[in-house]
Amino acid sequence: MFKALFYKEWIKSRRLILLCLIIFICVIIYTFINISQAFRIDGSIQVWNSIILNDMPVLPSVLQWLPLLFALSLSFVQYIPEIINKRLKLTLHLPMSETNIISTMLLYGFSVLIITYVFIYAMLMVGLAFYYPVEIQLMTLEKSLPWFMSGLAAYLLIAWICLEPVWKQRIYNTIIALCVLSLYFIKAISGSYLPLMPFLLAIIVVCYGLPFYSTVRFKEGQQ
Repeated sequence: MFKALFYKEWIKSRRLILLCLIIFICVIIYTFINISQAFRIDGSIQVWNSIILNDMPVLPSVLQWLPLLFALSLSFVQYIPEIINKRLKLTLHLPMSETNIISTMLLYGFSVLIITYVFIYAMLMVGLAFYYPVEIQLMTLEKSLPWFMSGLAAYLLIAWICLEPVWKQRIYNTIIALCVLSLYFIKAISGSYLPLMPFLLAIIVVCYGLPFYSTVRFKEGQQ
């Protein structure tokens, strides 16, 4: 049954995953074309000085939103059909506990996100190694990590919203979700996010329990 649920989620999301991978790769190619152009025009020393002294961003601003958009899209693809087509009630009657069913669906989404994010991070770090010293690579890694963490939090929060049976409560949940996600996009100088990392990770851990709460409300027929 575990494999069957995984396969069902894969059928729903496979086209989206492929599309998002293509978009990620295109943006990464665009990123390194820009970096290469900057090195040709200004020279490596000038570029490094701008990054270290002026905190010039290494990665394009569009990249900070892609992990979030991917997570939102994946969550929509997984959970909205369950609600609109009234599949969730049928799914919860499978010969598994509701906790195991929701855990399996969340595990699938988390696995897809983490594998994709690790793949993208590996591509970025390998590419950056050709242009920048280790210090700048680590600074870029630390600065971009909240963007990818926001995707994990957003996936859980959207699942929480979608599985919620009461529309009024969904609106409240959406407002809370927007406030929570804003914490991952605070503009700050490099290194400022390091003290917040445990707190941002704790938010993801707390958010993991929210879809289960909505599922209980759905099964009890809350109005």
